[in-house]
This record gives sequence, structure tokens and C-alpha cells, in this order.
Amino acid sequence: MNEIEKEELIHKLKRTVIDMPAANTVLVNYSAKDIDKIIPHRAPFALISTIRAVNLKDGVIEVSSFVNPEDVIFKGHFPGMPMYPGVMQIESMGQGGLCMAYFLKNDTTVIASDSTPIKGLFTRVHNAGFNKSVLPGNNMIIRVKSIEDDDFMGLMSAQVLVNDEIYSHSILEVYYS
Repeated sequence: MNEIEKEELIHKLKRTVIDMPAANTVLVNYSAKDIDKIIPHRAPFALISTIRAVNLKDGVIEVSSFVNPEDVIFKGHFPGMPMYPGVMQIESMGQGGLCMAYFLKNDTTVIASDSTPIKGLFTRVHNAGFNKSVLPGNNMIIRVKSIEDDDFMGLMSAQVLVNDEIYSHSILEVYYS
């Protein structure tokens, strides 16, 4: 992706929700227990609550993450005005991206009982932007779209939505190990 394409994508991510085309989208209901089979993150840093939809053809996934008002992070970010840190939003987008990578690499929308987690190292955030504050009790809907994906690396765009509005967005790069 060249710089002009990246700037155009950033502009679009700020204003337009990543499309989850009805055609070829499989509605799923995978829980945190299922997600543990496909990504290496564990509590308290496993941030994705559910996987809701997968579109292999277009490389798009929709996951959710409930922002627990009792999370200790709110004791310091910020007392009297709690908001979910941007870095945690980006991490949530990255975890959604690893879920998408699992489905793409296995060419399936099924999580098998003997699945092994995708191992990847997020090495670069090409862009991150924050339109609104995510608050305790919000349910973040995270959409991730694969831009490039091969055996070596993945590049993805992602958004955090609350009530169908874009709260944050990013372009992330992962190297698979």
C-alpha cells in the first residue's frame, strides 16, 4: 500500500463504517472459550468477548468486546472521568484481526475443537485515530478488514463502533511466527 492509498483509507476509516456485505457473510456466535482456541491471549488481556460474523470472501470479521465498568484500568484512566484507553481499543482491534487471520488461513468459518492459536506479533500501527471516548459499560463492536495476508504478514484496517458510530480506527501490521 503506497502513501496515497494509505491516506485515502485513513480518510475513509474516520467517516465510513467498514462494510460487512450480507452476501457471503456467515453469522456466528463464538464465545471467549472458542476464541481461546484461535488466538493466544488470555485473561486479563483477552479482550474479545464474542465473534459475531465472518466474511471470508471479503476478508471482514465482526467481533465484540464489553467494556466492564469494574475493570481496574478505570481507577487510573481517569478518576472522575473514566474512559477506555486508546491502546486497549487498538489491542482489541488487533485481537479481532488475529481472529480474522485464523479464518482466512484455515479457509473456514468453523472453530474446530483441536484448533491451534494463530501466533502473530503486531509490529506496526500505521495509523490510529479516536473520534469519541469509549466509556465503561459500552459494548464495542469491532470490524476488521484484511488488506493483505500471506504466510509472513498481514495488513488490516479496523474500527471500534459503539451504537453504529465510529469511535476509533486503525491500520495494523502483524508478522506471523
